[in-house]
Formats: sequence, C-alpha cells, structure tokens
Amino acid sequence: MRDLFIIIKKELTELLRDKKTIINSIVLPTLLIPILMFGGIKVSQMIQENNQQKKVKLGLVNAPEDFVKLVANDTLNKVTTYDGTEDFKALINDGTMQSALVFPKDWQQKMDSLDVAEVLVHRNGTKDNVNGRISKLMEVYNTQLKEERISKLQIPVEKMTPMIQTYKETGEQKELIGKRVGGFIPYIFILTMWGGCLLAAIDLVTGEKERKTIETTLSLPVSKFSVLMGKAVVASLLGFIPALLNLTGLIIGLNFIDDIPDTFKVALTEMLNPQSIIMILLLLIPFSLFLAGLIISLVAGASTFKEAQSKASPIIILIIIPLVMALMPGIEFTWATVFIPVLNIGLGVKEIMAGTINIGMYAAMLVSLVTFAIAAIYFSYKKFSDESAILS
Repeated sequence: MRDLFIIIKKELTELLRDKKTIINSIVLPTLLIPILMFGGIKVSQMIQENNQQKKVKLGLVNAPEDFVKLVANDTLNKVTTYDGTEDFKALINDGTMQSALVFPKDWQQKMDSLDVAEVLVHRNGTKDNVNGRISKLMEVYNTQLKEERISKLQIPVEKMTPMIQTYKETGEQKELIGKRVGGFIPYIFILTMWGGCLLAAIDLVTGEKERKTIETTLSLPVSKFSVLMGKAVVASLLGFIPALLNLTGLIIGLNFIDDIPDTFKVALTEMLNPQSIIMILLLLIPFSLFLAGLIISLVAGASTFKEAQSKASPIIILIIIPLVMALMPGIEFTWATVFIPVLNIGLGVKEIMAGTINIGMYAAMLVSLVTFAIAAIYFSYKKFSDESAILS
C-alpha cells in the first residue's frame, strides 16, 4: 500500500506541474455548468425577443375583411394582397414573402351557411418563428368565428363544451423534472470524465515513453501492479474530480443565476440533496476507474501521443450511444438495463434525481460497475506487464 501511495504522489506531482492540466481539470469544470446555464438562458431570451420583433411578410388571397383587420392590429405584420395566380413557392424561397394564406372565393357564403371552409397555408416548415406566429393568428381567428356561430345559433357556450379534462399529477414535481432533466446531467459528467481520464492516462503511459522515463519508473523497487494501479488511480482522479466540480458548478449556478424559474430551481435543489449527490458520486468512482483501466489497456502499446489518441478516441462512440439512448422515451431503468455500462448510469441518475430509485437495482448497478472496473484494471495490467509492448 505504501508503494501505491508513492506512485500516486509521483504521478499527481508530475501532472499538476502542468498549468494546462489544472485549467482543464479544475478551473474549466467548475465554471462550465454555470456558464452553460447562464449563457443558455441569456441566448434563449435574446433569440426569443429578437424573433418577436421581426416583421412577418404575409401574403393574403381572398381574405375576409374581419381577418384583414385582425392581421392589421399586429403592427409587425407586413401584408400584401394577391389574386391567387402567383407562384407562392418561388416568392417564399426568394424572400418576397414568408407565408401566404389562400382563402376560398366562396368564403363568406360558407360562413353564412355554417359550412366548413379550407384555408390553404403556403409556408416553409423550417421557419418556426413565422409559422408559430401565423398559427397563433389563425387560432385567434378560428376562436372568433366559433363565438360568432354560437351566438348566431343562440346556443349557450357551456353546451358547446361537452367534456373538459382535468389533470391531477400523482407524482411530485421533483419526479417529473427529475425524469426529464436528469438524463442530461450524466451526459455532461461522463463526457467530462472521459476527457479527463483520456488525457491523464495517455500522458501517464505514452507520455512517459516519449519522455524516456518509463524505464526509470519500472526499475523502481515497486511491483508492476502497484505502478499500474498508481497510474490508474491518478487517471481516474483526473476524471472524477472534474465531474465532482461540474456538480459543484451546477449547485452554484442554481443559487446565483436569477433567470432560472423559481419552481424549476426549487425542484432541482430538492433533487440535488446530500443523499442524491452521494449516490451519484458512488456510481462515478468505479466508473472513473473503469475508464482509466480501459484507456490504459488501449494505449499501453502506443509509442507516440498521436498513436495513443487514435487508439483510444473511437471508444467515445461506445459512450455517447448509450448516453443518447438514456435520453430516449420508452427506455427505462429495469433489470434488463441495470447491467449495461453507461446506459445504467444515465438511467440510474434520472431515477435518483426523481427520487424513485429502487435500492436493490441501485446496489446491483453499483456491483456491476465495480466488476467492470476490476475487469478493466485486470486487462490493463496484462497489457502493462508485456514489456515488449510497454517499452516499445
């Protein structure tokens, strides 16, 4: 054990001498979440305000008078009247207009006879702001026409509403937000851990080869397993610490960013209670060791930093795919998914934050992650013990 601590101290000292390591592993992870939260909220607000102030170029054909007045009340609408023979697709594509509404010629007749009339809307489906504003305008006009018909038919308004739906949530708001938002948190944690473990593991193994110091390390009166474990522990620390700092940054962001809705902030604060934080961190500890062991086993035979990166980098695909799957609807935390690495963390963290985690399944997931970590360390030790590969 003493030999292991000596190796850990040596490797940490070497890594932390580099200012880039301190910035990448400590400073950036702490600031990343608050910056993303604050920046995302501000950018979203700016885009929304900007979209609301933009003029909408709207073309009308056979539009009834009451609709023209409704459109004119919104000063941001720029209306042009057409006779219906124009090529609206070309006009929209070249920017002359953004949407066109074509009313039937017998519109008034259909309204008087209480028939249904079809309004043809020419639009570009990718212009969400324009389409949303026009849809809202059409909804307002449709409601106005309904009220006129109800009045004309002398039917009480309540008789036109045969059914109303009232929703009573059986789950708490914490559960609802936890299930919807909780999947994004491990996404950030795990990608940050991957980056930290990758750089540290490559530097501690391949970097030592390039610096010609690996022979000196292996010549110490310390077993190869202690040397490997020291490097794996340090690499996992450089992955785990950024994830821990990300979590700290998230809590700081919730307390100091005013633009987050109060209900959302309260729910997130309840989710990130000491018990939830401890449960999440307990999952990340063996996972960081698994990542470190996996990367070391991949880069042990590499002779240059570039070669090591090319060998280890493709593994990121095997990490991103399960994380994306964890965000998909319909994929839940069950006994079928509890033993799948990465996916189980993504789903498990959602359950932890929602407060619905099954302790038995959590324990099984934790045991599986420890098992995968031991397996990764074993394979990395086998590769590290091959002197022809490690000294090449």
